Formats: sequence, structure tokens, C-alpha cells
Amino acid sequence: MSLQAGDKLGPYEILMPIGAGGMGEVYRARDTKLDRCVAIKVLPSAFAADPERMARLEREAKVLASLNHPNIAAIYGVEEHALVMELVEGESPKGPMPFEDAWKICSQIAEGLEYAHEKRVVHRDLKPANVKVTPEGRVKILDFGLAKVFTGETGTPPSPGVDSPTLTMGATQAGVILGTAAYMAPEQVRGKEVDRRADIWAFGVIFYELLTGERLFKGADASETMARILTEDPGLERAPENAWRLLQSCLEKDSGKRLRAVGDAWRQLEQVPTRQRIARSRSRVGVRASIAAGMLFVALSILSFVHFREAPSVAYLMRFEIPLPEKAVFGGRMALSPDGRRLAFIDTGPEGGVWVRDLNSLEARHLPGTQNSFNAFWSPDSRFLAFGIGSQLKKADASGGPPQTLCESPTEVGSGTWNQEGVIVFGDANNGHLRRVSAVGGAPFDVTVVDASRGEIFHALPSFLPDGRHFVYFISSSSPEIAGIYIGSLDVKPERQSRARLLASQVGAVYAAGRLFFMRENTLMAQTFDAARLKLDGDPVPVVEQVGTFAAVGSFSVSASRVLAYRIGGSVTNRQLTWLDRQGRVLSTAGEPGPSTALSLSPDGARAAIVRTVSATTGDVWLQDFARGVSTRFTFDGKAVASFVSKGPVWSADGSRIVFRVSYGGSPGDLYEKASNGAGEEAPLFRSVEPKEPNDWSRDGRFLLYSAQNPKTGNDLMVLPLNGDHNPIPLVHTPFSEIHGSFSPDTRWFAYVSNESGRPEIYVEPFNPPGAGPPPAASKVQISRDGGTRPKWRADSKEIIFRAPDGSPTAVEVTTSPTLQPRIPRPLFALPANVGDWDVTSDGKRFLVAMPFRAQANTPITVVLNWDSELKK
Repeated sequence: MSLQAGDKLGPYEILMPIGAGGMGEVYRARDTKLDRCVAIKVLPSAFAADPERMARLEREAKVLASLNHPNIAAIYGVEEHALVMELVEGESPKGPMPFEDAWKICSQIAEGLEYAHEKRVVHRDLKPANVKVTPEGRVKILDFGLAKVFTGETGTPPSPGVDSPTLTMGATQAGVILGTAAYMAPEQVRGKEVDRRADIWAFGVIFYELLTGERLFKGADASETMARILTEDPGLERAPENAWRLLQSCLEKDSGKRLRAVGDAWRQLEQVPTRQRIARSRSRVGVRASIAAGMLFVALSILSFVHFREAPSVAYLMRFEIPLPEKAVFGGRMALSPDGRRLAFIDTGPEGGVWVRDLNSLEARHLPGTQNSFNAFWSPDSRFLAFGIGSQLKKADASGGPPQTLCESPTEVGSGTWNQEGVIVFGDANNGHLRRVSAVGGAPFDVTVVDASRGEIFHALPSFLPDGRHFVYFISSSSPEIAGIYIGSLDVKPERQSRARLLASQVGAVYAAGRLFFMRENTLMAQTFDAARLKLDGDPVPVVEQVGTFAAVGSFSVSASRVLAYRIGGSVTNRQLTWLDRQGRVLSTAGEPGPSTALSLSPDGARAAIVRTVSATTGDVWLQDFARGVSTRFTFDGKAVASFVSKGPVWSADGSRIVFRVSYGGSPGDLYEKASNGAGEEAPLFRSVEPKEPNDWSRDGRFLLYSAQNPKTGNDLMVLPLNGDHNPIPLVHTPFSEIHGSFSPDTRWFAYVSNESGRPEIYVEPFNPPGAGPPPAASKVQISRDGGTRPKWRADSKEIIFRAPDGSPTAVEVTTSPTLQPRIPRPLFALPANVGDWDVTSDGKRFLVAMPFRAQANTPITVVLNWDSELKK
């Protein structure tokens, strides 16, 4: 949870944020009882929500609180899902520095470590970032022992392999990797149990870094860094000679030969080894490495001989089926691993998430921590799967293990692709751009930018080409002349990406095995692609007919090893409209199951406007009359845009008219209106060059809120006066993205979503358009605390209901007079994994939810080995 200045946690008053990392957000706070400043570390949501882990933390906190040493920052206690710690003023040490200065710092680190080790407490994550030097020169070790009780909820890592966050916590268990890559001891890298000797290794790495100003073990990412820790001998020549003996003692790869107690570090400084001794040591290591390399070569030669002896001379086409797990609902998307040995597919049923099936196994495995994901893609080594859950991009070992969060996106994360250099390109559903991020995490950056002047709606479905720099991707557009497959490059600025269309298509394409695979209506096609010249060659060849599609995605996957997977079938988006009460209990269902992307209730709750998909990017509005049990088509010809971030059609206060977004005849997404009784034709309400989404209609009928796509920032919030000349007025125009505006019933306030904090949060501001009278005496107030979207005011203005990051309803009580005062957000109930859109009645008592619907027939996935052998004949 995020805190604001003035918030209270027990006796502690929050003053200001001072940092954030994988173990939580840190704030400066004042202890109102003892009148002193403290540091408050708010724990990650997943940690705080787990009673067992919180109980474990409280037990460990008692032990850690017993550490009383001048070189260890104290832990005072646990308060409301937060740790209360000593506030240490100062900076983390950085090299290079003279030997005397480095030893002055490291000797104090050693004293603190020795004291803790005698108390049987091991740090497990020692690094410069966890050390502070006060203005008086006092060294303080931070976060002592916390690694033992955290369990892998990492945040966004800064630089690859260096300050990457603690990879996995739970160090008391063998087989679990723990620590920060550049400072991990070899036994940590191997996932073995660790003791004080892991701290001694990290101590040696820090000492070397302070002396030289360089990292001892560096790699392009955490995996390469850890590999070097296991295979490379530390090169100490750049360090002063009088530090060599100590560094050698601390950096023995065999923990049994390592310095036994950090308190003995000073003894190692008495004797200085010669350069020849170090050279001989490195020479012996080199000989051992050469012998090992020779043995490995012989082993691989034997293995390759046996393999090629057993390999058949002719590759025969083989086909078999993979049934879906019981209760699973196929979500339209699948991904073969690059080596062709495993298949991942998406389940939108009650269990939800990603399933992984080894092709030599009879059963699929559900990947833990993937509930609510709608896509998945593989790492180049076929080991990891990356996937989006709401606004977070995550990755997890495909064999199991806790997911790691790589980055936050303004709204939903789309599908992606992963190259050999550790770069991930993925779709951002908020502004429609493609973004890039390191595979070890970090801040994402735009790779492409939507050009609204061409009628582009969003960019999605990237697929890397063999060079790892170029990729093919899909551009959705209201214009048939624009929609299709394009080539992008990591080496070209976003605004300068080529707009030369490679292939006309309404569905994304995939590159594999020298061919481009794409859909032509319901037929999967393959065409030779010259990846060096970035050109298509020859004619496309049909591969499979009647392949299903879903939201611009064909239900197929191809690996470089000539394995093909596909699923025959039509729509996979069926949802059942279901009424739930405020506790999440099912009251009734409405209408027949069908495909839907957005819905909105009429003000009286008697009807709902529902967007049902027609193609990947368009749909039609249908009206559901609950009293009569009748569903009526409201628009025709697929004019209503089925946007990824759509709030659905917007009703007038009296329910007589509906405004919706239209993409038709080259329009990028304009606002149209029509009488809700179906009389007459829809008519343009407001048209402009940029795509737009209707958000809300004021109770007095005078104003319409809408979000307009800004190619640089994502979206701006605009207000359209419905009287007079209809000239739009910028309402919230910032360097960030603002969407989902909602008027308060008295039109004095408006709520909206902004990503200014790095994730979507809900804010409320006074509404003061021309002629609306004096604004309320208040400024912007943040309503949500842990992320949220799509706010809606209750009819009495005393509550705002919004969607939590997992899609479930959350309520915040508010008072608006004399000033706006929100209370703490309260989750109302949990929704099933991969639930569709939902809306709430104006009294806040009933929820209409598009629940996942499982048809009786569950068509299996077909896998074809050596699929191209038929084409060669």
C-alpha cells in the first residue's frame, strides 16, 4: 500500500517517502509517543495479505530487535503490515577510495557482522545499498536478517546483475536461490543452505568494490553474473597488495576454505602475498579449467555421436492431440517453447492462468502465480515464461517457482517477445504503444508510438526476428489500408519506426523457422521470409484451416524446431452476465452467454449496454432488458470499437440516449450518440483526429467526459460541453496518462485514473468548467492506495467503487462537504480468475459481472511435429 504525508500507522505519522525496493516502500515518519523520527517500511501487498508470512515476520522481528550494536540499524517492531526501523541519515559507500578509508568502513561492517553472527543471525543480502555511512562516519548495516523472512516479492530491479533485487527469499530451504546477483556466494547461486560464510563472501566483494570502484563480478544480466561467480576466479590485481590476502580468504569458492569468522579479517592484513603467488594460483585454476573443458568436449562429442546415430534420416510428419485440463476454458492463446518441447496455454476458467504441458508428458501443470493472466511468452532458452497480470509484467520459471515482477505498465500488459540479449518487447494496452524492458526488470520505454493521424488504434503482438534487433508486429487500424503486419527495430526511435506495411492482416503474425505465419480469415498461412533482407519471398501456403482467433490473436504457435500447435474453433470469449450482491453472492443470470468486451448499466439499472466483438478491434452494441429478458442489437456493421481500455457505452442521466465510440469509414475512434429506444440512426457527437473513449455524462446533461489519446503521454482527460459550440476543454493534461473519468452526482467533483505514480491510481479533483460556479475549496486527492481503475460514484456521493488491480470491486467511503475526505479502501469481494467486465448499480448494492463461461465442448489442442515435411514434397 502507498502512504501520503499525514497518514497514521499506530503512533507513527508519515512525513515523506524516502525510497522503494523489492522489500517495500520506505517512508520517514515521526513517533508521536517518543518524539523521534523513524523509518517505516511498508511491506508488499502479497506479503501483508498472507497471515502465515506476517506471523513469521513478527517472530523474526523479535529476534532482530534483540540485536543491539552501534553498526546495525535497529528494528523497533511491526505496525499494521509495516516494519518500524531506526532512521539512518547518510549515503551508501562508493569506491574507489584509499585503502585506509575503505578499511575504516569495512572494519565497522565486520564488527556489526561478527556481533550478529555470534547471535546466530545471518544477513543473507549484504551489499553496498544495505550499508549507510552517517555524516559522523558511523557505519550502519540495514535490513539485517530480513532476507530470511521475505519470500520473493521483488520490485523493479535497477541495473542488470548488479543491483538486481533479492531474487528469491526463503533461505532456510535448500534448493532456493537467495541474494543480490553481484554479491551472492557460490553456494547461494547453487541454491544451497547458507550460513555466516555467505556474508563473509559478500563482505569481500564489497571491500574490493570500495578499493577499486569496480564490480568484481559483472554480467549482462543476473544469470550471466551468477555464472561468472561459479566459473571465474576473482581477479584481484587492481586491488592494493595489502588487501590481497584478506580478499582471497573471503572469496574462496569452497565455503569450507573461506575465512571462518569475519572478526578475524584484520589478521589477514598482516601478511602480503606476492604477485607471483597470485599468478601461480590463477595458473592452477586455468589448468583445472582446461582439463574440465577437455573432459566436457569429449563428453559432448560422445553425446553428439550417439544422438546423430539415433536420429532418423527422414523427418516424418507426426500429429497428436492434447486435451485441456478438466474445468479449463481455453483463452485463445498458446506458446510453444523455442526448443519445441513444452507448450504453454491460457486458461480463462475458474482456475485461470497459464498451464504448461511437456510434450513427452501425459498431463499439463498449472503454473503457480499466473491467475488472471491473458498471455504468455517464452525466454529464448525455453526456461522462463513471461506473462502479464493486470498492469504488471512478470516472469516465472516454467518448471515452477514464485513469479518475479519485471515492471509496471499504466494499465493492462499485452503479449510480448523475448530476445537472446535479454530484451523484452511487450504491448501496453493503455496507449497502444509497444514498450521494451530488460528481462531482469527495470523501467519500460516506448519502442513504437501509435500514429492517430493514420487511424492507428494500437500496436501489439511483437515477434522477434533472428537478429534480435528487428521484430514483426501488428498495427490495428480503423482503415483497412493501414491495418496489418509491420517491421520494427530496437535501434530506431519510436516516432521514426517504418510505416511500410509488410502484410495486410487483421490478426498478428509470428516468425519461426524461416517463415512468417499469419491468418487469412480462418486459415493459418505460412510464407517464406528473408530475415536478412526483411522481405517476404514466394507465395503464401495454407497450413491449417478453421483455426480459431481471439482479439487479433490466432490460436496457434510455431517453434524454431518445426513444431506446430493449433486449435480448431470459433469464439473463445463467451461470458455469462451474472448479478452478484455486495458480498459477491450470485443472485441470478441474465441473457445468453456470448462474446463481450465492455458493459455499462443504465442509471436505473433496468438495462445494460454491452459491446459484443465482431472482429479483433470492432464490435456492436447490444441492449439487455432485464425485466423482459430480451437482448436487442443497438448498432450494426461492427462500428463500435472494442477497445482494451474501454469503459463501455455511456448513458445519459435519464437513460434516453447512449454515447459510444465508433471506428468506421477511416475514423480513428469518434464519439457517436443514439436514442436508447433504438429510434433513428446514430449520429456523430464529436469527431477529431485522435482516438477517443467516452467516460461519463454529467447528471445535469451539460458535460461529457472523455479520454483522448495523446501520442506522447498516452491519454488526456477532456470535457465536452453539450450545449453551444461543442468545443472540448482540456481537463487533465499532464506528461502522464489520464483515463476513466467519472462525475460526482452533483458535478462538483470528478474522479479519474492516472499513472503519475508509476501505476494506475485513482484521484479526485474539483470540477470547475466555465459557468459552473465557484469550485470546491480543495485540490487533488488520491483515493486508491494499491492501484485501481474505473471509479464510479454512488448516487448519494458518499462512496466511490473501483476496480482493484486483480479486477475485484473495492469501495472507499468519502465525504465531500465541506472538503473531500476519503477513508481507507475496502475490498468488497473477490472475483474468479479472468473475469470479464463489470458494472455496479447506482446504489452500490448489486454488480453485473460478465463471468467466464465454459461451453460443454472443449476442443483439444493439436500438435504437429515436422509440420513442413509435407510442404517439401
